[in-house]
Amino acid sequence: MALFISYSSQDRSTVDALTSALRRGQHQVWFDQELGGGDSWWNKILEQIRACEVFVVALSSNWLQSKPSQSELRYAQALNKPILPVKIGAVDSMRVNPVATLQIIDYQNPTVDAGIQLITAVHALRSNPAPLPDPLPDEPPVPFGYITRLGNTLAEKELSPQQQLQLLVELRSGLEEDGDDPSARSDIAQLLRMLRLRHDVTYRTRTEIDNVLASIESSETPDAKAQPKPPATAGDASTTPTQPSSGARPVSAPAPAQPSVTAVDPAAAARKRLMIIGGAAVAVVAAIAVVVVLTTQGRAPKKSSAPAGAQAAPAAPAAPVAPGRLDSILLSAADVAAIMGLPNIEIKDQTQQLRPPSGSLSNLECLGAFEPIEESVYTGSASRAVRGQQLHTSDNEYRVQEAAVTFPNAEKAQAFVTTSADKWRACANQSVTLTTDQNRVLHWTFGDVTGAPPTITQVRRPADASRPACQRVLSAVSDVVLDVEACAVNVTDQASQITQKMTAKVKS
Repeated sequence: MALFISYSSQDRSTVDALTSALRRGQHQVWFDQELGGGDSWWNKILEQIRACEVFVVALSSNWLQSKPSQSELRYAQALNKPILPVKIGAVDSMRVNPVATLQIIDYQNPTVDAGIQLITAVHALRSNPAPLPDPLPDEPPVPFGYITRLGNTLAEKELSPQQQLQLLVELRSGLEEDGDDPSARSDIAQLLRMLRLRHDVTYRTRTEIDNVLASIESSETPDAKAQPKPPATAGDASTTPTQPSSGARPVSAPAPAQPSVTAVDPAAAARKRLMIIGGAAVAVVAAIAVVVVLTTQGRAPKKSSAPAGAQAAPAAPAAPVAPGRLDSILLSAADVAAIMGLPNIEIKDQTQQLRPPSGSLSNLECLGAFEPIEESVYTGSASRAVRGQQLHTSDNEYRVQEAAVTFPNAEKAQAFVTTSADKWRACANQSVTLTTDQNRVLHWTFGDVTGAPPTITQVRRPADASRPACQRVLSAVSDVVLDVEACAVNVTDQASQITQKMTAKVKS
C-alpha cells in the first residue's frame, strides 16, 4: 500500500505523531527529508503522487493556506487519484475549502473509532484503483520558483543599480502575492536582507529595503494580526457537512472548475512536507485491530490531585531571560576545555551582535546549517539581544562557537528552531564548498539532522578526513535560542554537552 500524505510543515509534529503510530503498526514510512531542494525536490514529490494509491490530505488551516499543498492537490485531482481528507487541525470552514465535497475523517483526537474510520476509508479507496490518464497532465511548476531564481541572481559578484532595483521590484511583487505564506514571507525577507548586505548595494536600494522589511516586521507583530476565527465544531450544522458512514466509499472530488554565507532556502522553508507510507496490503480487519491497539495504548486518564470542583491552576510560564543575564549563560574557557578534552583552548572573540557575512558557500540553501548567529539568518526573526564568543586552540584545530539569542517569548524562540529544522534537513547529505575571504576553498558534507524541535543537531565533515569535523546544535530554552558549534578531529557530542550546560544556566 502506498499513501501520499500532503501536509503543511507547520503541522509537522502532528503528522509525526501519526507516523510514529504507523511505524509501531509495522508500516514502512518514507520522509522527504532525504531530498534536497529546488527542482529535484519538486520532481520527486510529483513522482510519488503519480505512484500513490491514495492521496491523503492532512487537513488544517495551515494546509489550506499552503501554496505547495494546493498545487499537490490539483495535480492529484488531474491524475484521478482517490483523495482522502484527514482533519488534523482547526479549519475555519468545513464547507468552503477544496475538499469539502469529500468524506472527511476527523483525526484531531485519534480514538479507536477514528482509527477504524480512517483504515476503513483507506481500504475502500484502494479497492478501485484507476489507471493514470494518457497523456499525463502538465506538471505544476515548482512552488515559489522565483525565490530560487532571485537567490541565484543575488549570488552574482556584481549587480548594477538597475539590477538591484529590479530585484527589489520582483521581491515586492512576490510579497504581495505570497506574503500570507509564512515560509515564503520568511524567504523573501531573507533575500531582502541578503541584498541589503551586499557590498555594492546603493543607498536608494538599501533605504527601500529597510521600508519593506519594516512592513514585514510590523505585519508579524501580534497586534497587527487578525484574530483567528473559532474552528467549526462537530455540532455546528451550518459549517459541518454530513459525512458518509465509515463503511461507505468516499467520493472522489472532481477536477477543480543562505551567511557568513548568503543563502536562500526556497524549497525547505517554503515547501510543506510529504511522506509515503508503504507496506504490504493487509485485510481491513487486521488493520483495524492494529489501530485499536495503537490508539488505546497508554491512554489511561490521569487522576487529578485537586479537590472536586476545583480548577487546576495554569502552569506559570518560564520567566524571560534579561539581556544582562546572557553573558552568564555562556560557558567559561575552562568549562569548554573540559568538555573538549583540551587544556589550552582560549576565548579569541566575543560579540553582542549577529555576525556579518564573510566568505561564500556553493549551496546557498544551507546558510543556517553552516555557522551560528549569522546575521541574515536571524534578522527579521524577532530575535533581540545576542551574546556570543569564539574559542579555539593556537593551531585552530579545535574550535567552539557558543551563542545565546533572546526572543520576545518562548513560542517565537521555538518557532525559529522549527523553521531552521526544515532548512537543516534540506541540506542533509549535501556537499558544499566554502570559499573564504582569503580565497581558501574548503569542501564539506552535511550529515543527517538528529532530534526534533526544540533541539536539533547536525554534523558536517570535511573532504579531508584529517581536518576537524563540526557538530552544530540549535536549541530553544524558554525565550532563548542556544546556537553552538564544536569542531574537532574526533568530534562526537561536544556541542551537545556545551548546550546542556548552557541550558542549565538558562533554567537556573
